[in-house]
Amino acid sequence: MKGTAPVRVQGPAEPILGRLLKEAGLDEPPLWKHRPPETRARMARWKELGKVRNGPVNPERTEIVDPQAAADDLKKRALDLGASVVGVAKLTPIMIAEGIEIDHEYIFCLVVGENYEAALGGPRVVETESTSTYVRCAEISTELAQYVRGLGYDATAHHNGGDDIMALPALYQAGFGELGKHGSLINPEWGASFRPGFVTTSMPLAIDEPLHFGVQDVCSKCNSCTQNCPADAIPAPDDFEITEGVKRWVTDVEKCYTVSRLREQYCHICVDVCPYVHKANGDARKKDLYKQYMGVRKKVGYRTPAWWPEDPPPDIAKALAE
Repeated sequence: MKGTAPVRVQGPAEPILGRLLKEAGLDEPPLWKHRPPETRARMARWKELGKVRNGPVNPERTEIVDPQAAADDLKKRALDLGASVVGVAKLTPIMIAEGIEIDHEYIFCLVVGENYEAALGGPRVVETESTSTYVRCAEISTELAQYVRGLGYDATAHHNGGDDIMALPALYQAGFGELGKHGSLINPEWGASFRPGFVTTSMPLAIDEPLHFGVQDVCSKCNSCTQNCPADAIPAPDDFEITEGVKRWVTDVEKCYTVSRLREQYCHICVDVCPYVHKANGDARKKDLYKQYMGVRKKVGYRTPAWWPEDPPPDIAKALAE
């Protein structure tokens, strides 16, 4: 099937970002030039995995007589490899980038949760954690795709080493959670603090159903991401769209880019201030970390992208050492 979802490419080739960079007299996002060595190392691994998303298929096919058993097997393998949440959906054109053709029927979805404690380490630590999590997703999806091909079914790994799959509609249909006002999907266990990976395949798999647990009602009243977004890019509660029957808020990309691309520091604030990191799972430790992090936001100013200079303030440094 051919994809219908508009896709935002990375870098100057992206129309909005390209224009902003030109207006600022820049040839690439400042964020890219100031990535720490550990983040660059992980990105090199990520790039290499982008070259092996597909491969030869075993000509001796294993017959799938029970799609539920096949899905359960794949889910267990993903969890054993380190995935945090797994699910399956029917592949639809809105899940595929515009103009891309994928001759598969199913999409296996996985996410790996991020270590929320990284939020207290500042933007550099958050960026490295985020990148490392993306890479783990790429490694898992690559291994799963190879396993499926070994069973005799074509399969392709999708992650941010390739831009074919639109994460949000796939994760939503596979039952990972609801779309939040900040534009990310919210899972009851991980909030929005996770990264995704996918495998598309023709192997028969039992599909999952969307999961609703009241997120959008809360988002209509909660202003945490709205108050903390340095770019004021989060839409109002009544400013939403309906896509294939699903309500979704769309962030102002141009405003977001002024902070997330045109600065030297990584921006993950809308995700880190979301109370769902602890709200639905009842995790006492994450709730305590959330309170510490929100204390930092209060100190630096809710809408400012600034952080502590090189070292955390003494009280935060003490908390991190304990």
